[in-house]
Amino acid sequence: MPQPGTPGPIELYQSAVDFMQPIIAGVRPDQMDLPTPCTEWNVRQVINHNLKVAECTLSLLSGTGFVNPMEVDDPLPTEGASGAFEATTFAILEAVKSPGAAERFIETPVMSMSTPQLLMQVFGDLMIHKWDLATATGQDTSMDDGLAEICYNLIEPQMEGSRQMGMFGPIVTVPPNASARDKLLGLAGRAP
Repeated sequence: MPQPGTPGPIELYQSAVDFMQPIIAGVRPDQMDLPTPCTEWNVRQVINHNLKVAECTLSLLSGTGFVNPMEVDDPLPTEGASGAFEATTFAILEAVKSPGAAERFIETPVMSMSTPQLLMQVFGDLMIHKWDLATATGQDTSMDDGLAEICYNLIEPQMEGSRQMGMFGPIVTVPPNASARDKLLGLAGRAP
């Protein structure tokens, strides 16, 4: 149960979207093939992953099927990545704010989870990939410490299984007095 004053899943998701949106919008066409700290993917592929995660989330919420967020080699949408991300995340927020949405359970390919649990998984993904894109493209890599700490606490218990599935590299050791952002990034296999 969240502590009093802790943002709920919808607010956390909205915050992560708000952090990611200007980063996607700030990517220049000549940066699409640059490598990222997410070593398997270049900038275009990380953008596509974030678009596909949003499409997947919306499809799971609406029961219209499954979009594979790991299929990242498609061309970017003709309307532009930023516009597509904004439209899909807006639709997600509308869906999760609808009556009864918080009580729904969703069947994902991995497991059944509640709408709030699904949003929290996407929140974690957005927080880490925002940093990947910002780092690769020379944009603002800062992260709100409170959100970084929430994200760390969310993904830390799942990290070993995620590493075994090849989703994250080995832990990068950071100093004990490192910022919440740097602890999160180290946990996610990124060198802050």
